[in-house]
Amino acid sequence: MSNEMSKLIEERKKQRKQENIKKKPNYNQFILAIILILIMVIISFLLFRDQYMYSISLILGTVIGFVLRSSRFCFVSAFRDPFLIGSTKILRAIILALIVSTIGFAIIQFKYIEINGINYNNIPGAIGSVGLHIAIGAFIFGIGMVIAGGCASGVLMRIGEGHTIHLVVLLGFIIGTLLGAKDYPFWDKHIMGIKKVIYFPKYLDFKLVVIIQIVLLVALYLLALWYEKKKSKFI
Repeated sequence: MSNEMSKLIEERKKQRKQENIKKKPNYNQFILAIILILIMVIISFLLFRDQYMYSISLILGTVIGFVLRSSRFCFVSAFRDPFLIGSTKILRAIILALIVSTIGFAIIQFKYIEINGINYNNIPGAIGSVGLHIAIGAFIFGIGMVIAGGCASGVLMRIGEGHTIHLVVLLGFIIGTLLGAKDYPFWDKHIMGIKKVIYFPKYLDFKLVVIIQIVLLVALYLLALWYEKKKSKFI
């Protein structure tokens, strides 16, 4: 069965390559891309004099969008693909990103705490309370992501590709964000604000906490790799 599936996959790959060869390049899209890049450069140049942060944000946003588009990076795919097709490629990419960000934030927070001490309101990075509300919110958001067919970055990327159906999802994002901002004080006062904040460097040595987190992330990476290899044997 696995040999038959492998042959079928290879045949489909060859068929797609032949179809791509037959397709003529869309020069209209190429010209439109050049025009949009020129517009972005002009806007960035005009903003740089008085609002240089907007100019930098525009440039960085464009570069990040291009990277997302080229890598097909999406949180939905990362957590959905292991169950559907057994692939953990994007999940492992997220784990690697967490390892890199762990090291980066560790350096920033260590320098800050060394000078100013531990103050949750001022330490760089988001430090919030821990409770059942996080698990419930994450579960609901995960269901929404799968139904919508993309996370925030994935939806924006697909809108940029021309998938107009995701404009509906974007509208839902906007409405949800506005409602969340409106009701946030209530939830913060009655649930999030009264839960305990657990910041491990307060209880353990900062360097030890960073090492433990990196070791756990590496272990998750190896587990994901093992899971993909195990799944591939049955496909």
